[in-house]
Amino acid sequence: MKLTIFALCGLLLGSLIPAFAEDYSGTWTLEHSSDPGSVQLGLRYQKTTAGGNQEWDESRSVAWSDLRGVTSADLDSNGAHKSFSVVRDAGSFQAEGSFSRGHGAGVWRFAPSSSFNDQLRRRGIGAANFEQQFALAMSGFQLGTLDQLLASGFQRPSVGDLVAMANHGVSDRYIQELRGLGLHPNSAQALIRLRDHGVGGSFAAAVMKAFPGTTVDELVKLRDHGVGTAYMQTFANLGYRVTADDLIRLRDHGVSATFIERLRSHGYTKLSIDDLIRLRDSGF
Repeated sequence: MKLTIFALCGLLLGSLIPAFAEDYSGTWTLEHSSDPGSVQLGLRYQKTTAGGNQEWDESRSVAWSDLRGVTSADLDSNGAHKSFSVVRDAGSFQAEGSFSRGHGAGVWRFAPSSSFNDQLRRRGIGAANFEQQFALAMSGFQLGTLDQLLASGFQRPSVGDLVAMANHGVSDRYIQELRGLGLHPNSAQALIRLRDHGVGGSFAAAVMKAFPGTTVDELVKLRDHGVGTAYMQTFANLGYRVTADDLIRLRDHGVSATFIERLRSHGYTKLSIDDLIRLRDSGF
């Protein structure tokens, strides 16, 4: 049944896209989400130009309230065809397609919000062009989150900064995850730096739980030295009480769980962090 849906999606795309050739348009998918009151939405955009390929592919759990004109009953129907909108601050995705037994697919066309630039100007930020509005809509940018950032002392970003954040994967959800952990990067560049260095929400949460008060710079440093959540858990499981700096030193010197277990098999069961590093450096 899923193959039938995607075949229909291709037919719809062929019949509708030519009318929108100069606009942003693409394909969508919809499935049930494990999050209560939400649905898993996929949006895909791809275009080949003289300068190369442009591609954007995102899938996230969104609230049903963000979708206008479609319900859970439609998703579970057997062949329903619907038109609906995915509404975001920067614009909406006007979608059309079919649903069958918990799966939906079809095509969309982007329509920029006519009031979005007025909202940006009121916040002291310049106007966005069509391409910038599309990028912000795809990332799920919310004016409410921008307001929270500005109220907390965040450096006022330009439209280019907002788009750069979107292009680097700094989504509204990512910002909210960091804020929920008590982390408040104070500029677009700081948020981009976190994202580019691989500091995800789950990693930040694990570090903040183990080492309350960890700073943004320390999160980046841990990630840059290859300290992940699994490595952190290794030492907890082995009974070590370590600091963030200890983990960096251990990682830099190549101390692994396998190495520690090998030492223990030779009777070295009560070694300190310094002992572990010294033995590893000696080639034990």
